[in-house]
Amino acid sequence: MCKVLYVGDINVDVMMGGLASFPMADKEITCDSFDVVMGSSAVIAACAYAALGGKTAVCGLAGEDDHGDFMVRGLREAGIDISLVQRTAEVGTGVTVNLIQDRIRTQVTYPGTIEAFDGSGLDRAALADVDHVHFAGPYLQTRFRPRITRVLEIARDLGVSTSLDPQWDPTETWEFMADWLPLASYLFLNEDEARSITGVASAAEACRSLSERTACPVVKTGKDGALVLDGDRIVSRPPIDVDVVDTTGAGDNFDAGFLFAVLEKKKNRVKACEFGNAVASRSCAFVGGTNAGSTYQEIVNLMESR
Repeated sequence: MCKVLYVGDINVDVMMGGLASFPMADKEITCDSFDVVMGSSAVIAACAYAALGGKTAVCGLAGEDDHGDFMVRGLREAGIDISLVQRTAEVGTGVTVNLIQDRIRTQVTYPGTIEAFDGSGLDRAALADVDHVHFAGPYLQTRFRPRITRVLEIARDLGVSTSLDPQWDPTETWEFMADWLPLASYLFLNEDEARSITGVASAAEACRSLSERTACPVVKTGKDGALVLDGDRIVSRPPIDVDVVDTTGAGDNFDAGFLFAVLEKKKNRVKACEFGNAVASRSCAFVGGTNAGSTYQEIVNLMESR
């Protein structure tokens, strides 16, 4: 069994669902539901991988506050190695408020520990103890971002495979991306991110362009599934239809499913896309990114039922 280290943000997600309307200046609106759940791209992906049956660890920073306690407790209960999770009293644990109306989700984030995380625990010894490292959401991790290239180089030298899901860069300058692309074994992007990085018009064109710069780009296309290069062809694999409750963390669930398929089940990249789509689809039937807790057999059953 492979051990996968998920590196990045630690934050709670505040879910406000069923908004009566989008927020308006100086006006109060209502929502139908309110939940506080485990958030963060790195944590959601780690929890999904662990639920599938994989061995995982998380490297990140949590505050010495109730939200930090909540996140660390949740990681421990999920069976995730938290030896590389540090705590701080200098800033609060990150918080993302998710405002959801139908299938549209708007997010507001207090960076807190996300911004303060510097990756100081990621030395050669820590990387030598794992088989794969996944980096999530570096464009809010202002202190850690300049160190990622070196960590990727160390992983390469140790023979440790890597993956990167950069999330959106608010500046759209994609700092360091040119350095990361040749070093990453797998690159996960949504359609907007892929088009912004490459400057091309379509997700398929972006996937092909990125394939000239990185080993295995995967472009997530929302309700259309995902794109991946199979030989010389761009292949699209659709998601599985479910009754959508919340799309929070669907992309992170996809990442975990794809990685589980290639690392644990030795599937090719097209089959891995299909498996990742199924994990992402099932996550959308639950509130928050971790509540699905999909096991491997549940995903197999879902795929076979369609």
